[in-house]
Amino acid sequence: MKTFNIIKRIIKQIFNDKRSLALILLVPLFIFTLIYFLLGDSDYTARIAEADMPAPLVDELKEQNVTVTSLTVDEGREQVKSGQADALLYKEDGTTHLLLETNDATKAGIVQKAVTSAMKELSPGSAMETEFIYGNSDDTLFNSLGYVMLGIVSFFIIFIIAGISFVRERTNQTMERLMMTPVRRWQVVLGYTLGFGFFAILQSIVLLTYDICVLGFAVAGSVITAGLITILLAMSAVCIGAFFSIFSNNEFQMMQFIPIVVIPQIFFSGIISLDTLPYHLGEAAKIFPVYYACDALKAVTIRGAGPEKILPDITALLVFILLFFVMNILALKKYRRI
Repeated sequence: MKTFNIIKRIIKQIFNDKRSLALILLVPLFIFTLIYFLLGDSDYTARIAEADMPAPLVDELKEQNVTVTSLTVDEGREQVKSGQADALLYKEDGTTHLLLETNDATKAGIVQKAVTSAMKELSPGSAMETEFIYGNSDDTLFNSLGYVMLGIVSFFIIFIIAGISFVRERTNQTMERLMMTPVRRWQVVLGYTLGFGFFAILQSIVLLTYDICVLGFAVAGSVITAGLITILLAMSAVCIGAFFSIFSNNEFQMMQFIPIVVIPQIFFSGIISLDTLPYHLGEAAKIFPVYYACDALKAVTIRGAGPEKILPDITALLVFILLFFVMNILALKKYRRI
């Protein structure tokens, strides 16, 4: 009987907590629907540049739902490098070569499948060498996607720590007591942001240094630029964590935001090529700070790009920081108007 009373109390408690009920029933449906679209069949049309390849092979490629453009080897290489083409197909010393930008599992897989299928139809015994402008086929998955992991870990850890810390500041009534002093709301938010931001910067430096010096993560460009990107992402995580803490009354409720705020950003971070997603789902990535950070980190660590090439991404991260900074100031109105 006592066990039954406990069961009854737990069930009633969960049903009365609408947020927990949604987390149990609705959030898993949202995540699996997202996974279904992200990992389902792609309707992406591969773009291949070819240089003096046999006409029957070109025709067969077009049958494989591939857009084929005829160029010189140098022109094709530049198009692959700039992202205008996914691959360059050419012959050198009697061997067929397939040139890709990076060892991108999704996009490279689509291109290689189409080319291999076309070649099997015409000459089953023919060989093909796959090359990459950045990196090589021997690169580990960590080297290929290390920049994504760097962005995800930086955001996730700081978001949770900052959010929980802000919740504790309110539940311990530290925030209320602070707002009774002659200090402006923007000064309070700035103080908290920079205070937690110090540890965000420290974490970014330690994480990047460990990845490079201990794990052997290769950075083709400037390590300082990569560090700046990571720091900006961590600072955005502080501001976003502070904002979502407003809707949390305890640490557990803050953790409930992980499936909504963090998990979608993992999927849209660059693990999967966004332009291969159906229904233009890749456009949704532009509302997440992790997307911009990972895009910039890829440009710096993989392509060796300089700061001028990643200005749009840096600007987007600064906008996220400023936007949530202002929203946090406005949220403090419930304590005091100035």
